[in-house]
Amino acid sequence: MGFKYEEFLNLTWKEYDFYSIGYARRLERQWDYTRHIIASNFNSSGFSKKTIKASDIIKLPSIDTIVIKKFERVSDDNMKKLIKILDKSNG
Repeated sequence: MGFKYEEFLNLTWKEYDFYSIGYARRLERQWDYTRHIIASNFNSSGFSKKTIKASDIIKLPSIDTIVIKKFERVSDDNMKKLIKILDKSNG
């Protein structure tokens, strides 16, 4: 993943999770680039009347799957409490 063994031993589980997610996303971006090249080569060859999309070649879970996340606003009471705490720490 790009770090030394000593650095690996000093990682927390959360840091390792961030590194592993980033590494998986970089790999999928490389595969996305590759599948687009394959699709463009196939579509520009002129031997087939059928056109293909990059997602027809290989499915990539983090790129092809649409995830809709619902965000909830922070309530006004909680926001006022947070601002009060911030004012106390800066004052």
